[in-house]
Order: sequence, then C-alpha cells, then structure tokens
Amino acid sequence: MLIAFLASLIGAFAVQKIYQQIYTWSLTEAYLNDVTEAMDSEFDTSLYVYTTHLMGYFEENREYFFNNDNLENYVGRDHIYDEINLIDENGIIAYSSNPDYIGYDMDSGEQSREFLCLLHGTDYYIQDLKEISYDKSIAMKYIGVAYDGGGGFLQAGIERDHYCLLKEEMMVDTVAEHRVGITGFALVCDMDRKIVASTKDEYNGQIIEDINLLPETEGEYEKTVQNIFGRKCYILAEKRPDYYVLCCLPESEAERSGLINIILTAAMFVLILVCVLIGLTVLVRKHVLRGVEDILGSLKKITSGDLDERADFRDSSELDELSDGINFTVDRLKELIKEAEERIDAELSLAAKIQNSFIPHQFPPFPDRDEFELYAAMVPAKEVGGDFYDFFLIDEDHLALVIADVSGKGIPAALFMVMTKDKLRHSVQKYGTDTAAAVREVNLELCRENDAGLFVTVWLGVVTISTGHVDYVDAGHEYPAICRRGQEFTADEDVHCAPVAARKKTEFEAGSFELGVGDVLYLYTDGVTEANDPAGEMFRRGRMLKALNDTKDSPVELIDAAVRKAISEFIQDTPQFDDTTTMVFRYRGKTEADGSIVKPNENEWFDTLFT
Repeated sequence: MLIAFLASLIGAFAVQKIYQQIYTWSLTEAYLNDVTEAMDSEFDTSLYVYTTHLMGYFEENREYFFNNDNLENYVGRDHIYDEINLIDENGIIAYSSNPDYIGYDMDSGEQSREFLCLLHGTDYYIQDLKEISYDKSIAMKYIGVAYDGGGGFLQAGIERDHYCLLKEEMMVDTVAEHRVGITGFALVCDMDRKIVASTKDEYNGQIIEDINLLPETEGEYEKTVQNIFGRKCYILAEKRPDYYVLCCLPESEAERSGLINIILTAAMFVLILVCVLIGLTVLVRKHVLRGVEDILGSLKKITSGDLDERADFRDSSELDELSDGINFTVDRLKELIKEAEERIDAELSLAAKIQNSFIPHQFPPFPDRDEFELYAAMVPAKEVGGDFYDFFLIDEDHLALVIADVSGKGIPAALFMVMTKDKLRHSVQKYGTDTAAAVREVNLELCRENDAGLFVTVWLGVVTISTGHVDYVDAGHEYPAICRRGQEFTADEDVHCAPVAARKKTEFEAGSFELGVGDVLYLYTDGVTEANDPAGEMFRRGRMLKALNDTKDSPVELIDAAVRKAISEFIQDTPQFDDTTTMVFRYRGKTEADGSIVKPNENEWFDTLFT
C-alpha cells in the first residue's frame, strides 16, 4: 500500500503540473473572449438603440429631415454617424446625406445587398467594420433599422477613425466591469502601447514597456509568462482593429489551482481502498449483506415518503445501533416537518392579513357621496392570491374603479398584485381620465421589474361623477356586465387590449361609455365564470347574468351576494379553483340641495352603448 501510495502521489503531481498549464491558458483565453465579446456587443447594442431613436426622430420630423440637404447637415464628427441613407420599400436610396448615393439600388452591391433583409421582416442588421467596395482606403461600419410597419429602412454608417474613437470611449466602462480571475486584470492599448482601458483604473494612460511579444496580425493570439507592472503573469494578447486586448492572470493565482493535486491524490487513494474493500466484502458478505439489504429496503420506503416505516434489524450490535439511529432520525424528521408546516401556515396567514390590508374594505366607502353606490369583495383560492380591486377619488368629480387578475397564484402572484396596485393608483392619480396613458406607464414599469414573467389583466375605469361618463381601458380582462335602468344585465364586449406586463411595446386603446341614473356596472375576474362543479363544468357567464338579473334592483351588496351564493350552490363541495373578485357600482346621479336628482344625459342614456 505504501508503494502504491507513493506512486500515486508522484503521478498526481506530474499530471497536475501539465493540467495546470493547459487549464490556465484555457481560462485566460475564456476571459479574453469575454472582454472582446462584451466590447463588440455593447457597442453594437448602443448603436442599435441610438439608431432606433434617430429613426423615430426622423419619422416625427419627416418634412424636415426627409430632405437631402438637412440630412447632410446631420452627420459628421459632431454626430455619431458620418453617413445616413433612407431606403424605400424597393431597396432604392431615396434620401441621403451624400447626394451622390440618391437612386442607388442596394441590390446592386454585395455589401449593400446584406441590408435588404430589413425589407423582409428583420428588425435591424449590423455589419462589421469593413472596406467599402468602391474605395478600399475607406472602411465603414453600417447599421440598418427597419421602419415601423415596413416600407423601407434607415442605414447609417461610421468611418473607421470615428468608429475607433467612439469605441475607445465605450471601452473604458466595459473593460472596467470585467474581472480576470480574482486578482487578474484586462488591458486595452493602442498601437503605441498606451493603455486606454483597464480593469484597474490606475493602469489607464500608462505605456506597456515590459511586454516583448504582441501579435502582428489582426485576430491573432500571442501568449507569454513574464512580469507586467511588477507581477509575473500569464499574459494572452489579441490584436483587434487599431488596438490590442490583453488578459493577465497572476502566476500566484494560477498556482492555487494546484489544489487539484490533493483531489487526484485522494481519488487514487480511494481507488486503492476500493480494492482492499472488495476483498473485505467477500469475507463479510454472508454476515452483513442481508441485514444491509433489509435496511436499504426500509430506507427506500422512508425516502419515498413513508415516514411510518420502522427499521428493526437486530442481527448484530452494529445493525441494532443503525436501526435505532434510523428510527430516531425519522422521528426527528417528522417533528421538523410538523414544525415547518405550522410555521408556514402561520406565515401564510400573516401574508394573507397583510395582503388583505392593501384592499379597501369599508362600505359604503364614501358615506358623504350619494351620487353612487359601490361594493366589492375578494376571496382568494389560497391563503394569498393575485386578484385585487381598488377604488379612489381622483378629485371631487372623478372616481377610479380598478379590478385585476395576476397570472398564477400564491405568494408570487400576491407580491406582483401589491406592486401592480400601487403603480396603478399612482399612475391614475397622475393621468386622470387618460386611462390609456395611465395603463401604458404601468406596463412599462412592470416590464422592467418582471423577472418572474408574470402578467396581469386589468379593467380600469374613471367615472365622471357629475355626468356618468366613463373612460376605461380593458387590458385582457373579463367583459363587464351592465344593467341599464328598466332593463336586464348584459355582458357587452368593450374595447379589448393585451394584458399588462405581457409585452413592453403593447399599445393600450381607451374606450368610453355613459351611465344613466340607476344603471349598474358589474366587474369580476375569471374566478367567477370559471368556477367548477364536481363534474368539471364551469359556472360561465350565463349563470352569472341570471343571478345578477334576479337581484338587479337590490342594493349593490345584495347583488354581489346573490352571485356568490349562486356560485357556492353550483360548485357544492368542490375546492375553489381560482380567486373570485367582484365589484358592483350603481350610478345614482348628482343630488341637488332640494333633494332632487339631476339626471345627466336623460334623453340619451337608454341608447348608449360602448364606444
């Protein structure tokens, strides 16, 4: 065993030394590629964003910029681009900062032809810096962005010197954000070996004098181990257009990877032990194996979830102690599970109370306002849920009504619900009756903060109390039900939009309708219509409308209670599948000092439909 151990130890050190060299250069190359790819991608991304904004600016000022003289004044060193071309739907340059290019067919040149993909559904295309076909002394980097809705694209170009200057400004921040190992660093220097960007700011502006070997061909690598800035490092250098990129990994840090020697030595020693254990196993198989197999059978049941299984094997003192240890562990595990369940139940109960506190519960909510009646309720399917409602006065004459349903259930949906409710309230306070702008702002904010990929359906309405006029946005929510005075509830299909937080560029269209005196508006989430009975059948809108119409002249609380009673009778003992949230609003009109009611739109309310 001693000879085998020494042999394995010597072999481990030899293998480790070779492995360290290979691994260190591989790691340094990975760091170098990471830095160069970041410089290229971040610069291209910045160009794309700027070009997209530029195109939008040109579109907004079409009459001014779609003029060759004005385009010519919008390029040069005071601007990012040195050339701007506007190409029509046929691939012909219609406007250009260079009048000589007007009328040029993009399909006639190999380099320009690459941009024609923008006429066939591609949003943008970025071309690498390359020499232009008709003058090899000029190198340009081009980017193209398709017009919204098609019909052509914008192409912008940057000359080599200008490109290198812009990229040098960007490289400082990009390189500073990339670490090389723990104590290593990356450098970018120009052709005169002056450092223009570095992971460590103190190196910026210094001249690299102590590195003898730098690549001469663009895209080529050179590697060496030598001192730089007083430290011996593994140095890998790559030549890029007009600059070098170097990754430096200190030799001391690389040598720490020698810990692999310990792992290899241990692995070899384990291999020797395995050989010994095989021999021992043959000797003890008859005495130990049967008991071990029985214990493994019990452990399999326990790990499958049967915590009532008991290990009781007493063939030897070792198995006796092992059985007692397994049983003690299982008993303790059961205690811990019970404690965890109690703690989770307590935390969920607290979470439900906290969530419930975010929703208004006082009814009537505005006792001094007799122009309307309002009632709402929410019953989550779990301890916490993703549905919510809200209502508040924007000012003395405008009341906001909100009902929403977050995708998913449980704590994630509840957290997203709280965030959505808060942002909606602030946005509606800001935009008032411009409901589309309010929802649009909330959508942008939620998309920026939506790592979980949730979305929310929203019905937002702003009621002008003095007239009964309602401005609303229906973002993927259930169609509201309306009961006109003297008629019955119907579910009218209003202006529908995509849900909030589903896509950043969603456009939200507002609609409006009029409420006459005595009209009732009923808002609800899909937990109402999709409630299931024991056979799996849904409650659906027809049953909801019947329950509403049976109590349409009752106070708003009783109207809501009638629907919930109908749902309860329908689902019987079936567990609640989804959150059920409802809101009932009856418009009563403005009351004069003498007690009479002003009836806005008295001759028109009966024929009013959703617009």
